[in-house]
Amino acid sequence: MVIKPRVLTPGPTGLLPEAQLAQAAASMHHRTDAFIELFKKVRQGLKHFFQTKRDVLMFSSSGSGGLEACVVNLVRAGDEVICVNGGKFGERWTKMNRVYGAKVIELKVENGKAVRLEDVKKALDASPKCRAVFVQGSESSTATVHPVREIAKLTRDRECAICVDAITWLGAHEVRTDDWGLDLVVCGSQKALAMPPGLAFVSISEKAEKLMQGVSTPRYYFDFAREQKAQREFQTAFTPAISLVAACAASLQWVQSMGVDALWRNAGVLASMTRAAMQEIGLKIFSEAPADSVTGVVAPEKLGSGKLIKLIKQRHGAIIADGQDDLKNRMFRLAHLGYYDYMEALGLIGALEDVLLTLGENFEAGKAIAAAQREYRKLTTANQERQP
Repeated sequence: MVIKPRVLTPGPTGLLPEAQLAQAAASMHHRTDAFIELFKKVRQGLKHFFQTKRDVLMFSSSGSGGLEACVVNLVRAGDEVICVNGGKFGERWTKMNRVYGAKVIELKVENGKAVRLEDVKKALDASPKCRAVFVQGSESSTATVHPVREIAKLTRDRECAICVDAITWLGAHEVRTDDWGLDLVVCGSQKALAMPPGLAFVSISEKAEKLMQGVSTPRYYFDFAREQKAQREFQTAFTPAISLVAACAASLQWVQSMGVDALWRNAGVLASMTRAAMQEIGLKIFSEAPADSVTGVVAPEKLGSGKLIKLIKQRHGAIIADGQDDLKNRMFRLAHLGYYDYMEALGLIGALEDVLLTLGENFEAGKAIAAAQREYRKLTTANQERQP
């Protein structure tokens, strides 16, 4: 049988062909008119992707670089901050803030659960000088979405910023940065934009800009003020990853051509299909507040996820994600964000059926696929009926 490798993880995700071609063709110096024209397209496209009229800065780094940039530009040693820790990446916010001397109020959330609004409000009320709330939009390690829009309502009228790790949230869920009052929002290139890793993006609200004035936490490369000055002139303070900027321009053009809301709907439909399929064959969805960017599925206890992940790659070329840290071999994660479509979602569900049956699970072949198809038709028919 022909086996075609497919990356079906929540990041890096499968690559958009136009982005690959643009990256391969990029050959320019970054201090030229050609780069300026390219970067103009990126700057404008990012505003649409983030749904903001404000600046979105670009750094040549992983998404974690964008997270650290938020900390060093906003937080001073001794500042009180609230960090929502519901998984691997919430833990990262917590550790970063502690490295720079912040007094962290950690809201530890059980894996697979969203933070409770009442707990955030209680923490804010108890810490009137709280500098910022740090939270994931989508905690991809547990495939869980947090109520960021509602948290932003709690911080809107306080001298407290909301800082959102939106790396697997943007492009897979409805996100309206300006309308919802989100202050610092971070994304990475290797997620919904369907391009390689290596770029981080950070949107900065007017409120955040004011709060950052006078902050002298040590930093050099990740200096928002310096980058903002350069990027408003369609340049970067340091040498950018030029080929990735070209890929980004192509990816953002793809998003703009269909509208970012179409990308949200796509992830939502694929996620709903997948949840319906897994539940139909008796598998439990890991999260109580499931994200649309990625679905976490509890592996059959007698198998563990390791065997399943290995066999699906061997038999079908599909690369899916295991759980992380203490969730390793307990769950597997199936991605829906970016350049994934119905055919890939349905094919992956069929491949999972095959592997589970091969490993001795007992259910009727085709049940999961049928459930996914029913869910797809229900969601897409309803959407078509709403169109004029």
